[in-house]
Amino acid sequence: MTVTILRQRRMEPSAMSAANDQMPPPSEPQVGAVLRGIGAVMPWAFGMAVVLALFAGYRLRHLELTTAERGAGYMLGIIGAMMMLLLLLYPLRKRVRGLAFMGGNRLWFRLHMIFGVLGPVLILYHANFRLGSTNSNVALISMLIVAVSGLVGRYIYAKIHHGLYGRKASLAELRGTLDDTRSDIAALFAVSPGVRDELFAFSERVLQEPSGVLHGLGRIVTTRIAAAHTRRRVHRLARRDIAARSRDAGWSRTEARRLLRHVDNKSRAFVKQARAVSEFALYERLFSLWHVLHLPLFFMLVIAAIVHVIAVHFY
Repeated sequence: MTVTILRQRRMEPSAMSAANDQMPPPSEPQVGAVLRGIGAVMPWAFGMAVVLALFAGYRLRHLELTTAERGAGYMLGIIGAMMMLLLLLYPLRKRVRGLAFMGGNRLWFRLHMIFGVLGPVLILYHANFRLGSTNSNVALISMLIVAVSGLVGRYIYAKIHHGLYGRKASLAELRGTLDDTRSDIAALFAVSPGVRDELFAFSERVLQEPSGVLHGLGRIVTTRIAAAHTRRRVHRLARRDIAARSRDAGWSRTEARRLLRHVDNKSRAFVKQARAVSEFALYERLFSLWHVLHLPLFFMLVIAAIVHVIAVHFY
């Protein structure tokens, strides 16, 4: 129940038909909503657990709970190193057809994400959050560089795919979605032409091509500031226009409030889509550059880790 509960005899035909066309879908089953909620919370819960583990390990390092040479600290180093080595299985599975028996790419991508976070955490506990000999310091710093690079790559990856584990998006697809939403807004926002004009002006500004990578990076910041300003202005315009229209049409306060909420939701979705289109080409280019950099960094880590293991056990 949203805009469609507005009494048709008191609404203009254009506003009523637009509202009916844009009626949100009925609520989905409770179980599906709960599962989606759990799926959305799990990455945040995992991230918070990792942050707490890092904070606790750093704060308690003076207690010498683990040592790299023996016991639990030694085992954590072995397990962490194995996790980092297993990161190679995902690109191998993706490129070598003969490894299909190992499972789907989606599974190995998830493990790649998990091992890429847990491996460095275990190695930090192995090192007791402290620097040591020269060879161990080189291995530790190399690992931290690779871990940070992986987090950056994860962020960029999510910007050019449908979610973290979805298929790759395309600029043509995003533009098509934006054009469809633009047509919907042109019809729906007959109730508030100022909102429509404000949203279209925003999309025209942000869809201008940046002159280069640095300009594009700066545009990401300015676009997000402009998006926040546009959402606030759209809300004010919609509230004013809907209040005036509701007085003329005799809508109830509840009906006007629901229409305002619907306009806000549509506006927010349009602004988000316009931002995604404006940033997509830049993130694609950044992801290509990241690929060129990340693999050499990883092999540098492998070499540093091998040197560290040899130095520890044979010298």
